[in-house]
Amino acid sequence: MTQNYSWQIHHSKWLIRLLTFGYVLAFSASFLNALTLVIKVSLAMVIVLYGFFTLKRLAHELWQLDYDEENGWQLFEFSRLRSIEILPTTVVSRYFIFLHYQFDGKKFYRLIFKDALAQNINDFRQLMVTLKTY
Repeated sequence: MTQNYSWQIHHSKWLIRLLTFGYVLAFSASFLNALTLVIKVSLAMVIVLYGFFTLKRLAHELWQLDYDEENGWQLFEFSRLRSIEILPTTVVSRYFIFLHYQFDGKKFYRLIFKDALAQNINDFRQLMVTLKTY
Protein backbone atom coordinates (compact mmCIF):
# COMPACT_ATOMS: atom_id res chain seq x y z
CA MET A 1 0.00 0.00 0.00
CA THR A 2 1.48 3.34 -1.05
CA GLN A 3 1.24 6.41 1.10
CA ASN A 4 -0.10 9.55 -0.63
CA TYR A 5 -0.22 12.88 1.16
CA SER A 6 -1.23 16.33 0.01
CA TRP A 7 -1.17 19.62 1.89
CA GLN A 8 -2.63 22.92 0.68
CA ILE A 9 -0.68 25.76 2.19
CA HIS A 10 -2.32 29.17 2.47
CA HIS A 11 -1.01 32.48 3.75
CA SER A 12 -0.18 32.56 7.43
CA LYS A 13 -1.44 35.31 9.69
CA TRP A 14 1.63 34.82 11.88
CA LEU A 15 3.97 35.28 8.93
CA ILE A 16 2.13 38.44 7.88
CA ARG A 17 2.37 39.79 11.45
CA LEU A 18 6.08 38.96 11.61
CA LEU A 19 6.78 40.68 8.29
CA THR A 20 4.67 43.70 9.25
CA PHE A 21 6.66 44.03 12.46
CA GLY A 22 9.90 43.88 10.45
CA TYR A 23 8.68 46.53 8.02
CA VAL A 24 7.64 48.83 10.89
CA LEU A 25 11.11 48.44 12.40
CA ALA A 26 12.76 49.16 9.03
CA PHE A 27 10.48 52.17 8.52
CA SER A 28 11.40 53.51 11.96
CA ALA A 29 15.10 52.93 11.32
CA SER A 30 14.88 54.88 8.07
CA PHE A 31 14.13 58.03 10.10
CA LEU A 32 16.48 57.30 13.01
CA ASN A 33 19.72 57.72 11.08
CA ALA A 34 22.04 60.57 10.12
CA LEU A 35 21.02 60.77 6.46
CA THR A 36 19.47 63.85 4.88
CA LEU A 37 15.70 64.26 5.04
CA VAL A 38 15.27 63.60 1.31
CA ILE A 39 17.11 60.26 1.57
CA LYS A 40 15.18 59.33 4.74
CA VAL A 41 11.83 59.96 3.04
CA SER A 42 12.92 58.12 -0.11
CA LEU A 43 14.10 55.15 1.92
CA ALA A 44 10.86 55.13 3.90
CA MET A 45 8.79 55.16 0.70
CA VAL A 46 10.75 52.23 -0.74
CA ILE A 47 10.16 50.26 2.48
CA VAL A 48 6.43 51.06 2.47
CA LEU A 49 5.98 50.12 -1.20
CA TYR A 50 8.03 46.93 -0.92
CA GLY A 51 6.15 45.94 2.23
CA PHE A 52 2.78 46.67 0.66
CA PHE A 53 3.45 44.56 -2.44
CA THR A 54 5.02 41.72 -0.45
CA LEU A 55 2.11 41.52 1.99
CA LYS A 56 -0.40 41.74 -0.85
CA ARG A 57 1.32 38.86 -2.68
CA LEU A 58 1.43 36.76 0.50
CA ALA A 59 -2.26 37.32 1.21
CA HIS A 60 -3.15 35.59 -2.07
CA GLU A 61 -0.52 32.89 -1.90
CA LEU A 62 -1.68 29.30 -2.31
CA TRP A 63 0.55 26.36 -3.04
CA GLN A 64 0.46 22.64 -2.52
CA LEU A 65 3.02 20.15 -1.26
CA ASP A 66 2.52 16.49 -2.17
CA TYR A 67 4.26 13.29 -1.21
CA ASP A 68 3.81 9.78 -2.51
CA GLU A 69 6.20 6.86 -2.40
CA GLU A 70 6.41 6.50 -6.18
CA ASN A 71 7.06 10.13 -7.19
CA GLY A 72 8.54 11.50 -3.95
CA TRP A 73 8.00 15.15 -3.02
CA GLN A 74 6.25 17.50 -5.43
CA LEU A 75 5.45 21.19 -5.25
CA PHE A 76 2.47 22.68 -7.08
CA GLU A 77 2.42 26.45 -7.47
CA PHE A 78 1.55 28.90 -10.23
CA SER A 79 -0.11 26.04 -12.16
CA ARG A 80 3.17 24.12 -12.36
CA LEU A 81 4.02 20.80 -10.77
CA ARG A 82 7.69 20.36 -9.86
CA SER A 83 9.46 17.36 -8.41
CA ILE A 84 11.59 18.60 -5.52
CA GLU A 85 14.13 17.18 -3.12
CA ILE A 86 13.71 18.04 0.55
CA LEU A 87 17.16 18.84 1.94
CA PRO A 88 18.34 17.64 5.37
CA THR A 89 18.73 21.26 6.51
CA THR A 90 14.92 21.52 6.76
CA VAL A 91 13.95 22.56 10.29
CA VAL A 92 10.78 21.10 11.79
CA SER A 93 9.38 22.51 15.04
CA ARG A 94 6.00 22.49 16.77
CA TYR A 95 5.04 25.94 15.47
CA PHE A 96 6.73 26.28 12.09
CA ILE A 97 8.62 24.41 9.41
CA PHE A 98 11.57 25.99 7.66
CA LEU A 99 11.38 24.03 4.43
CA HIS A 100 14.65 23.81 2.52
CA TYR A 101 14.37 22.14 -0.87
CA GLN A 102 15.90 22.09 -4.31
CA PHE A 103 14.96 21.42 -7.89
CA ASP A 104 16.90 21.96 -11.10
CA GLY A 105 20.04 22.37 -8.99
CA LYS A 106 18.74 25.52 -7.26
CA LYS A 107 17.97 25.76 -3.54
CA PHE A 108 14.82 27.38 -2.20
CA TYR A 109 13.39 28.14 1.23
CA ARG A 110 9.84 28.36 2.56
CA LEU A 111 8.62 29.23 6.02
CA ILE A 112 5.43 27.37 6.89
CA PHE A 113 3.71 28.44 10.09
CA LYS A 114 1.23 26.17 11.83
CA ASP A 115 -1.76 28.32 10.87
CA ALA A 116 -0.95 28.08 7.14
CA LEU A 117 -2.54 24.62 7.12
CA ALA A 118 -5.76 25.77 8.75
CA GLN A 119 -8.03 23.37 6.84
CA ASN A 120 -7.45 20.63 9.38
CA ILE A 121 -5.54 20.92 12.66
CA ASN A 122 -3.93 17.53 12.03
CA ASP A 123 -2.48 18.55 8.64
CA PHE A 124 0.47 20.37 10.21
CA ARG A 125 1.23 17.42 12.48
CA GLN A 126 0.97 15.04 9.53
CA LEU A 127 3.35 17.22 7.48
CA MET A 128 5.83 17.31 10.38
CA VAL A 129 5.77 13.53 10.74
CA THR A 130 6.07 12.96 6.99
CA LEU A 131 9.05 15.33 6.72
CA LYS A 132 10.79 13.63 9.63
CA THR A 133 10.10 10.11 8.31
CA TYR A 134 10.74 10.44 4.61
